This record gives sequence, C-alpha cells and structure tokens, in this order.
Amino acid sequence: MDNKRISPWCAAKTLVLGCGNILFGDDGFGPAVAGYLNNNYLIPDGVLIEDAGTGIREMLFDISLSEICPSTLVIVDCVDKGRKPGEFFEIELTDVPKEKIDNFTMHNAPTANLLRTIQEEKKDIKVSILVCQSKLIPDEMQMELSDEVNAAVPKMAQLIYDRFISTDQ
Repeated sequence: MDNKRISPWCAAKTLVLGCGNILFGDDGFGPAVAGYLNNNYLIPDGVLIEDAGTGIREMLFDISLSEICPSTLVIVDCVDKGRKPGEFFEIELTDVPKEKIDNFTMHNAPTANLLRTIQEEKKDIKVSILVCQSKLIPDEMQMELSDEVNAAVPKMAQLIYDRFISTDQ
C-alpha cells in the first residue's frame, strides 16, 4: 500500500479524537481537550491528537477501510448521563447516549455503528471512549464551556496523557 495515500489518523499508532461542536457550549469539550493536549504537552511521534469536531464519521470511515490503523483509538466527548457537571468517566460503546441524535457528533447512529464495526472487525485496535458530563448544551450558539466542564479539560488531558501517551513508546 502506498503510504502517501494513508490518512494521518490511520497511520498514527495512537489516535485521540476530540469530538463535539464548539459552537454549542459544553459540546465543545472534546475539541477543547484536543487543543489543550496539543498546546501543553510534548506529543511523541506516532501519536496524533485531532480536533475531530463534527467530522469524526469521515475519520472513522477511513479507519474502517484502511489496512493500516492505529493500535489505540481514544474518543473524547461530552454527554448527558445525569451525573455531576464536569465529572469525567469512561463508557462502553453500547452506553453512548442517543440524546443528541440530531447533532453531528459521536452520538449519531452512523458514527456509533462505524465505531462498532471498527471494534468488531479490527481486533488489534483498542478503543476507549472518555466523556465528560455536560452542564449545558444550549439550543442557540454559545461558544463557551460551562465553568465545571472547562475545569475538567486539563484534568481529562492529564488522564489521557498518562494513560495513552506517556506510556506510548
């Protein structure tokens, strides 16, 4: 396979995708974490941290079709699971909420299905979904994260760095 035609997110050994829409409050958590990691940590070769925004489906589609894939895929997003705003935790793919089904984020059925396909068909990829409990996803554009979710950004970044990046040698 011609390496020049491989997407950078397929060629990475570890891929961290920050999902969400920065125009809608706490939904911008994933992109904020991706930006924080890229701006505040030394990221080693083989690790790619991307603000996937609302374009994760295209990235997952590339990964699902590629012969070369990351060995670790980390999805970072914001959810409403009725917990304390700013609390972050890991969820299984089967627990991805459908509350935001009309948004173009990780929660869309096509996106979740693509991720399920990757997990089932590409057994060498370890998939982790790390999420933060939102406080507010506004109905109208509002680019600021809530104070609680904003405070979780550096903590989530540190968790990701410690768990998936610093040990990735």
